[in-house]
Amino acid sequence: MSDGFYRAFEERHRGSRGLIKARLAAYLPFIEPLLAIYPNAAAVDLGCGRGEWLEVLAESGFKGVGVDLDTGMLEACLTLGLSVAVGDAITYLAELPDESQVVVSAFHVVEHITFDQLRTLIAEALRVLKPGGLLIMETPNPENIVVATRNFYLDPTHQRPIPPELLAFVPEFYGFKRVKVVRLQESKALATSDSPSLQDVFQGASPDYAVVAQKDAAPVLMHYFAMVFDQEYGLTLETLAARYDNAALMKIHHAEAIAQQAESKAQQAESKAQQAENASNERLNQLQAIYNSTSWRITKPLRVIKSVTNGDFSVFGRLAVASRLKVKKTFRPFVASTITFVFKRPTIRAVLSHGLKLWPGLHQRFLRIAVNAGIAPGLTGSRRGQTPRLLAPSELSPRGCNFYLSLQAAIQREMKGVD
Repeated sequence: MSDGFYRAFEERHRGSRGLIKARLAAYLPFIEPLLAIYPNAAAVDLGCGRGEWLEVLAESGFKGVGVDLDTGMLEACLTLGLSVAVGDAITYLAELPDESQVVVSAFHVVEHITFDQLRTLIAEALRVLKPGGLLIMETPNPENIVVATRNFYLDPTHQRPIPPELLAFVPEFYGFKRVKVVRLQESKALATSDSPSLQDVFQGASPDYAVVAQKDAAPVLMHYFAMVFDQEYGLTLETLAARYDNAALMKIHHAEAIAQQAESKAQQAESKAQQAENASNERLNQLQAIYNSTSWRITKPLRVIKSVTNGDFSVFGRLAVASRLKVKKTFRPFVASTITFVFKRPTIRAVLSHGLKLWPGLHQRFLRIAVNAGIAPGLTGSRRGQTPRLLAPSELSPRGCNFYLSLQAAIQREMKGVD
């Protein structure tokens, strides 16, 4: 593409120049030891694009040359005074002398070419590299599901994603001494997170990766690179998925523990409720046994009297008392006139007095009615001829006096309620 389309596309989607250079700094630990081994080291960048890597090489002390087919992309390199050439990258590489370079790089190139071209590129790189020299190939990482299924196809010139295992195998096959997969650009926070989300699993794996392959050299030279090749880089899909599963299992175990605690508390509550129900049933049975007992029926009058003396009247109790008072008030004149009639007839009086002695309580009640009504002022209330009279409260025992006063107060309350 020479109409500027691809450069505009890169500007939109690849990121700013400063951002790309910051990302490329991850390769400095790999290439810097070469400067100590090969002063004025030469490097070639295949598909150099806007030239960010050429800048990094120049700033580090390498003599870099870039090659690209897109003249629009090369304009940025020329503006910065970088050394570039227009042409096919693989053809350019094939024309370089043997062991003339210390670095051969191809950033986001391999996904644009066929697999046969990739094999040629790797074989030619091995030829032109000095002993201990490095081949760096960076490409989108299909371990990142979002990259593999969406972002990769944003670039219309991409052919197919290349799995890290495949891209790492080809340099090994062609004779590179050691190969390292370097995963890049993952979230630093996610890299240390023990509980990634499902979204993190889909898009959290390192979005890019590189295969860094080193040509064989003397052991003393290879020793300079041992540390960087022994490290692990980036974040894999498997790692994220395993962390997600572990976090999910921990949540499940936590939920199960809470559920077990809740079940235990529910069982305890149910046990207490059953105990309370049993105790309640036992009390009800005991109470029913009391209600059904002979002693309860015998002592009913005492409970009624206690209710009266304590002023503890229910609605129905007050109605009953009021009804009795009304009956008394209605029939009292009739009873008084009947007693008057009897008292005026000695024969009848004698017969009734003799008969009423069988019911002393009823006899005394009639006598009180007669005295209170003034019917029999001279009536004798005892064998000694004393006039029958009601005892004053002061003449009663303390218990009797209290009973009398309580009864009088209850009668007064009921009378007021009836009125």
